[in-house]
Amino acid sequence: MGRHKLYDPEYITDKAMELFWLNGYHGTSTQDLVEHLQINRNSLYAEFGSKQGIYEKALIRYERKMVTANLETLESADANIAQIGKLLKSFAASARKPKSKRGCLMCNTAAELAPHDPNSQRFVEANVDRITRAFTNALKRSQSRGEVKKEVPCIEEGRYLAVTLFGFFVMLRAQVEPKVLRGAATAALRYLENLKT
Repeated sequence: MGRHKLYDPEYITDKAMELFWLNGYHGTSTQDLVEHLQINRNSLYAEFGSKQGIYEKALIRYERKMVTANLETLESADANIAQIGKLLKSFAASARKPKSKRGCLMCNTAAELAPHDPNSQRFVEANVDRITRAFTNALKRSQSRGEVKKEVPCIEEGRYLAVTLFGFFVMLRAQVEPKVLRGAATAALRYLENLKT
């Protein structure tokens, strides 16, 4: 009979996600994880196999928890173009607030690991695809209700907006002055207005 775990794997994954999100993969050592998670090294390896293993579990957790929280409105049947603007404005408004320097864990992964790690690249590509589909859904729903011009290519616009959102995340991580992101959000809202009927 196996020994009873003295820790909750989901809680441990959440804590690891926070650490990787703030410090990055290379900026987080195995010892950092052991200390932050308050779990011994053997248990860490038994549960996750490796530092890469826990990082990938953290990415899955981030997708399910944080990405879903931000995109569920845009992924719904009631999604509309106004909600896209609202999302961009909310990220711009978070500039230089305490948690903003974390940026986006998926975006951070895109910059730090994806260029040379196929697994990380797959996570990032799936995330970009999900964001694109969410924006595309909101545009198509608005288009079907006559709120967006018929000639607007919703899939292409969805891709453009996904790339724009990643740019917001990079600037948040870089801790640029809030006026930069506020100005970008204003321009994005103006752009969205031009898609409307």
